[in-house]
Amino acid sequence: MSRAGGRPEIFGSSLVVGIVAFACLLWSGCGSRVVSSSQDEVKTRLAKLYNLYRAYEEKNRKPAPSEDALREFGKSLSPAERAERSIGDDLENIFVSPRDKQKFVVQYNLKMNPAKNQALAWEATGQNGMRFVALTMGGYVAEYDEKTLNESKK
Repeated sequence: MSRAGGRPEIFGSSLVVGIVAFACLLWSGCGSRVVSSSQDEVKTRLAKLYNLYRAYEEKNRKPAPSEDALREFGKSLSPAERAERSIGDDLENIFVSPRDKQKFVVQYNLKMNPAKNQALAWEATGQNGMRFVALTMGGYVAEYDEKTLNESKK
């Protein structure tokens, strides 16, 4: 449809597009994808950090004593070894949570006991009182409140 003079009705179609975009954000949860992807990235990084810690312990027959030792060990692995163990090549970012932008807290010198499910690494502050935690039993990553996290550190 055109106004007098043959110009298209741009305002009307722009308004419709804006309303549709706004409705998408309100009703279908388009905005929640950002939160979900940051949670997925936290889980991925903690899983990779767990895999690196486990590889260190298996190869050295003792737990990693520090972040520096763990980083150096990761760098010493070939790209094929890192891929095989699902560690990846980004050895800088796996130590930092994308949600709270802080380094993960890691219990160094923790001998992993598959029969005991302990917290190995977790977010420093997390979000909304909840923190993602990598557990020693299989590297499972769960979201814990403060009380549950403290219980799993023992």
